[in-house]
Amino acid sequence: AIVADMLSGAIACIGFSWIASPACTELEVVMMDWLGKMLDLPAEFLSCSGGKGGGVIQGTASESTLIALLGAKAKKVKEVKALHPEWDEHTILGKLVGYCSDQAHSSVERAGLLGGVKLRSVKSVNTRMHGDALEKAIEQDLAEGLIPFYAVVTLGTTNSCAFDRLDECGPVGNRHNVWIHVDAAYAGSAFICPEY
Repeated sequence: AIVADMLSGAIACIGFSWIASPACTELEVVMMDWLGKMLDLPAEFLSCSGGKGGGVIQGTASESTLIALLGAKAKKVKEVKALHPEWDEHTILGKLVGYCSDQAHSSVERAGLLGGVKLRSVKSVNTRMHGDALEKAIEQDLAEGLIPFYAVVTLGTTNSCAFDRLDECGPVGNRHNVWIHVDAAYAGSAFICPEY
């Protein structure tokens, strides 16, 4: 981050978009790949892989949560429209439901409000959301005709630094085609350490 800040400061550009500053945008892409490699992410998560991987830097963790929710929402609406072309977008949006731990940061709730979707709080055990609780919540909502689309798994809650069980919640998300957003703003940088 320090090196990138020095480089972008030296360029002295306004980096709103690629058209405004191609050099700044390219620096962002390279930096995101550096971060992905430091975290030992699979190659398909990286821009340099030639696939759909990559990412962008957001101004705040709250903004990142909102952007992830909006991306998940757009993806799910597109999927549901393909399955049910007779449903209008208003019908689909009324059925969407997301999930988070009862320990999640308030920015998750704000993202749901700004994104115009229902967010369900999943009860934690010893301040951690577990896969079985997430699965139960998803199955209840499916039985009620709702459309699960998004779940926030927190790695380091702000109030207690508790870690949700990503190893349990991730597979639940995969089984139910639910976008898993990993909120690692508090302690995610620890994954740069080789032992993690």
